[in-house]
Amino acid sequence: MSSSLIPEKLFKRPSKFARALSSDGILAFWLLLPAGVLLLGMLLYPLITVFWSSLHTQIWIKPDLGEPFVGLNNFLELFRDGRFRSSLWTTLYLAVLTVGGSFLIGIPMALVANLESRWRTVARVAMLLPWAMPPVFSALMFAWMFNGEYGVFNDWLSKLGLEPQRWLTTPALAVVAMVTTTVWKTSSFVALIVLGGLQGVPKDVLEAAEVDGATRGQSFWRVTLPLLAPALAVALIFRTLSALQVFDIPYVLTGGGPDRVLETVGIRIYRTVFEDYDFGASSAMCVVLFVLSLVITAFYVRRVRGE
Repeated sequence: MSSSLIPEKLFKRPSKFARALSSDGILAFWLLLPAGVLLLGMLLYPLITVFWSSLHTQIWIKPDLGEPFVGLNNFLELFRDGRFRSSLWTTLYLAVLTVGGSFLIGIPMALVANLESRWRTVARVAMLLPWAMPPVFSALMFAWMFNGEYGVFNDWLSKLGLEPQRWLTTPALAVVAMVTTTVWKTSSFVALIVLGGLQGVPKDVLEAAEVDGATRGQSFWRVTLPLLAPALAVALIFRTLSALQVFDIPYVLTGGGPDRVLETVGIRIYRTVFEDYDFGASSAMCVVLFVLSLVITAFYVRRVRGE
């Protein structure tokens, strides 16, 4: 049969819709459907519920008030509240300190763990320990170490002939204690991400740089670090999100004090719910924190794609 007698449409590739309806596409759809429904239920439903609550007045100790719709009034009251603004500022500057500190410690840890040495396995296991420990346990451990009466750090100061400090009851020192605890806990996460990136750096590129006369420092700054950009971006996004949502470490260390110097937005939300019983206002705080996290993540992702 001549090819001219065969309809031209028979030679066309099937559409995307037709390929999706093939046996493989239907099988993939049914296999992914339970996970998709579960994911939507776990993410979308709580988000809608919190947003709906933020537009209503919900005070649990005053059930006679009902749940009247107040629109954006909860959000307006938040930004008139000096305590919430203070907690937002506290969250932001603690995030800068802890995220920056975790990178300053985590990147050298990853470089050491990546060295060709018989101690490399020991270094990697030691690097895993802080990340594997629960945050509350880490905070309790450092609360004991920073204790003003029998803490380890004051014992070291005494042996050096220095005056013991009231770490957890002095505002500036409480910030130092919180940042130290968080950096110790989270730098291993950064190190693990960076170590994975280092494993993907081609050795021939580093050897070529060495042949061209580059020193180890030049090779790191001009070859290794640019190739680590995707891994660093992933670590930065996850560390920033966890730093904005921090609750456990400052709450266990000092309960948010002294003088509310460690009262983050997470702690403020907790107290608004369980001390003031105001679920509407706390939901508005959750929405603000969610939008802030979303904006920062979108900024990071856009910068990474642009580069």
